[in-house]
Amino acid sequence: MEDRWLVRQSLRKQMLEARSAMAASEAGELSRRIGHRLEELEPLRRAKNIMGFASVKNEVDLRPILEQQRGQGKRIFLPRVESAAEMVAVEFRGWEQTAGGPFGIREPLGPAVPAAEIDAILVPGLVFDARGYRLGYGKGYYDRFLAGMEKRVFLCGVCYEFQLIDNSFPDSLDVPVHWIVTEKSELAINWEFF
Repeated sequence: MEDRWLVRQSLRKQMLEARSAMAASEAGELSRRIGHRLEELEPLRRAKNIMGFASVKNEVDLRPILEQQRGQGKRIFLPRVESAAEMVAVEFRGWEQTAGGPFGIREPLGPAVPAAEIDAILVPGLVFDARGYRLGYGKGYYDRFLAGMEKRVFLCGVCYEFQLIDNSFPDSLDVPVHWIVTEKSELAINWEFF
């Protein structure tokens, strides 16, 4: 048990360092490529209500794809941390209607919406593995949020290619994604949404 925790902490540290070492121009270019792949992804094309995320620390920048999808009349949601244990979805109405959250991440202002309204979720992570499990920052917000979904929702992991590994040593609380998109590839874990 402790060995797994140490391995996961080591993976987090390694990926944070690798992402931090990227030049802003490289992160921007790779994010653009990922955005193009996401545009073509059938479950996202069909989705009317998409939850994304505001990037931090050289995460994949989803702003262009989220703004493009919003321009097509789709509803876009971003996460907001409500407490030490809870994350909610809030409709995104423009970057001017966001504020810095407890972790320095832009969060939308406004009321939380029922998670049942969401059709697809773009999920961030420090690491994703071949079975769709992710490793985040270790607070468990996404795992609790995803585990609490009342309906089946398309879950798409979004990361850079170097963040894909064979095994993230998941625990019983981790929730796998159905698909992973990087700048170079797509990894299908579950075809049920195609």
